[in-house]
Amino acid sequence: MKGYIPEDRIEEIRNRVNIVDLVSEYVTLKKAGRNYLGSCPFHKEKTPSFTVNAEKQIYHCFGCGEGGNAFSFLMKINSMTFPEAVRHLAGKLGIPLPAREFTPEEKGHQDLREILLRVNHLAAGYYARAMRLPAGTRGKAYLEKRGIKPEVIETFQLGYAPEGWRNLRDHLQREKVPLKQAEQAGLLVSRKDGDFYDRFRGRLMFPIEDVNGNVIAFGGRIIGEGEPKYLNSPESPLYVKGRNLYGLARAKNAIRRDETLIIVEGYFDLLALWNHGIPNVAATLGTALTREHVDLIKRYTGSVALTFDADTGGKAALERSMSLFLERGLRAKAVVLPDGKDPDEFISKHGKEAFLEEIARARALVDYYIDEVIGQGTNID
Repeated sequence: MKGYIPEDRIEEIRNRVNIVDLVSEYVTLKKAGRNYLGSCPFHKEKTPSFTVNAEKQIYHCFGCGEGGNAFSFLMKINSMTFPEAVRHLAGKLGIPLPAREFTPEEKGHQDLREILLRVNHLAAGYYARAMRLPAGTRGKAYLEKRGIKPEVIETFQLGYAPEGWRNLRDHLQREKVPLKQAEQAGLLVSRKDGDFYDRFRGRLMFPIEDVNGNVIAFGGRIIGEGEPKYLNSPESPLYVKGRNLYGLARAKNAIRRDETLIIVEGYFDLLALWNHGIPNVAATLGTALTREHVDLIKRYTGSVALTFDADTGGKAALERSMSLFLERGLRAKAVVLPDGKDPDEFISKHGKEAFLEEIARARALVDYYIDEVIGQGTNID
């Protein structure tokens, strides 16, 4: 049967998994008598009420009522299906499962996806190492100038693409990567003579991850003079820009804990919030919000705080996103920062508490639109 997982394998996983170890990957637990205690990852609380029982291999939150076993914990925290949770735990425990059956077309697509993920993984490692070498001094200095903390740099695997046309190309070739596949990943560009050169050169590099933490694309910011200021990977079998939000993979637990997602536009808006201890944030990277974005957000929260520019373009984007949030039943707030500042500028000048106050006092998106756009007769065509 296609995709069937034998019941005895599921039972073996259930018996071998250690729920304390599993939950500890997401929650800081402390021994409390026979149980372990921590702050619930599924709702915001001041007093820890999330307990894990090692003997019974279950968890329960006395605050929000969430509870279950290792499978249900993974399904809830990572928005997985039951088979996905089973296969994830089987992989961690080294328990073999029957391979899922694919059609020839699906098999080809899956094989290409795995190849491109490996290429991107190698590239992310290369860029991160390059920034620690003399060739990456400019990238490191730029991040220091922007005040980005080392732990934030490490969390987001920030790196540097050195000047030169063949640095990554030659590295991937040494790693036995077919260069044509590196081109498919958007990392290399083909030349007329059939050879390839690096797409990203002299740029600070931002790996873009899917919700499972796989690197699917990159963004690069030029250091010094040059255009374009920001360069993103082209769309590929891995990456469709209207379906991904930068930073969401790293924010999932904080979004559930704080019960809201803050949406910003740029890389440095997001990094600045992380710098100040606000991790429940994702960035659109200048892309208009899509139905796919909103459906993705809805997997983790029903509440959104949307930061946007107060100019005409920002108001037009507000109207488009408002209809999507209403259509999908999400609560959305419009966060307009004073003096037209973006989140990076505002929080760097005024600090975390002032930013959170702006979030708290923000009006519902519909109310803002009625008052500020329709009420003032703004022409957004």
